Order: sequence, then C-alpha cells, then structure tokens
Amino acid sequence: MLERPQKSTSRELVETGAEAGINMLPVVGSTMAVAFAYAVNYSFNKRLNHWFDELAAAVDDLQQQMDEPLAFEDLAQNETFVDAVINATRAAQATHAREKLEALRNGVLNSTLVGAPDDDEQARFFRLVEQFTPAQLLMLTYFDDPHGWFAARGIQPEQYMAGSRINGLQPALPEFRNSDWAHLVAKDLADNSLLIAGLSGMVSGSAVYDRLTTPLAQRFLRFIADPRELNTGQDEEDGWT
Repeated sequence: MLERPQKSTSRELVETGAEAGINMLPVVGSTMAVAFAYAVNYSFNKRLNHWFDELAAAVDDLQQQMDEPLAFEDLAQNETFVDAVINATRAAQATHAREKLEALRNGVLNSTLVGAPDDDEQARFFRLVEQFTPAQLLMLTYFDDPHGWFAARGIQPEQYMAGSRINGLQPALPEFRNSDWAHLVAKDLADNSLLIAGLSGMVSGSAVYDRLTTPLAQRFLRFIADPRELNTGQDEEDGWT
C-alpha cells in the first residue's frame, strides 16, 4: 500500500513555536493569532493526511482485485485520474462527513474504469458531492430504488390505496420526519435534474414507491458507489451505461 510520510506531533509543535517567535509583532493578539492559525492548520493537515492515506489504501485494494492493475506511477500519469484526485481532494478538505468522503473516494476509484463518465461529467459529479449534504445523498439513494431499500433492510413497506411519495419516504428515512425539510431536499435534487418530480401531490398506491431518479442521477450514483463492491470495470459488458 502507498504510504504517506507524516510529521510527528512534536515536530509540528516545534516548528510552530519557531514560527510564533519569528512572526511575533508588538501588537496585542499577534501570538494568539499564530496559535489560532496553527490549531486550525494542524487539524486541516491531519484531515488531509487521513484523506490521502485512505484514498491510497482504497486504490491499492482495488488494484489487487483487477486482472491487469496499473502501477501507482502509471496512474499518476493518467490526466483523468489526476483530475479526479484534485477535484475530490478539493471537496474533501471542506467536510468531515463520512458519507461525502466515501462518495469522493469512490469517484476517484471509478474515474478510469471501463465506461466511466467523461471528464466534464466527472467534474460535475464531484461538484455535486461537494454541494450536497449527506441527507441529500441519502434521499437520492432511496429514490433510486425504494423497493430495494426496504427489501435490503427486511422491512415490509406500508401499502396505500393512494398517497404522496413522502408517505413512503418517512418510514424509510426517519431523518425526514419534518415534511418541510424533506420537500426542500427533494426540490434541490429536482432542481439539479436528479429527480423527475418533487414530493408534493397525490399518486396511486403503487407509485408511492416508484423510482424517481433521472438517468443523470443513476449515472451519478453509480459513479459514487464503491466499485470494489460491484465489479472492477475490466469487462466491457459490465461497464457504465
């Protein structure tokens, strides 16, 4: 596995002490400002190092599943892969949410597999992960296959003669008990061309659990899914559609 050298905490502290001494100005608060900047910078660097460590381990793990893996050096020369790492890292710096970090990591893993989206669409997908909250990603996943969501959890969905799609959503995802919040999240997804409809209005009982995702959303969800749990993308017939 690719390892990233890391500075020890003691070395970081020594370097920061030197910085504080060099940059101290004869104004109130200068030392405090340096200490504050260090505290944030230290946490930022720790987060970034953790991201690269996990990403390197995931790439290595995927490589081991492939019949003809590329060396890290070869991947580093692949412009699409480098773009994916840069785009994902930019977004990863701004979040601690595990769901988003996993989506970004999976996007990098998928970036060069057979049938992956073109560079423009990949860039858009990384921006969507950066823009969305974990709740939005969760709702989108549910509406891609409501029946499958319940089946995977061994839950028998409520049957309706008629109802709204929020009737099916709320038992599946208690996070959306607040209907106003659920409608707002769904509207954001629809405004980004990922849902074909919002949650308002009455539909037939069977339509309560219909798939609502657009083809764009389905490609997006495939892009942020872990390829190690699907396939390695080595077979053209198993590529993206």
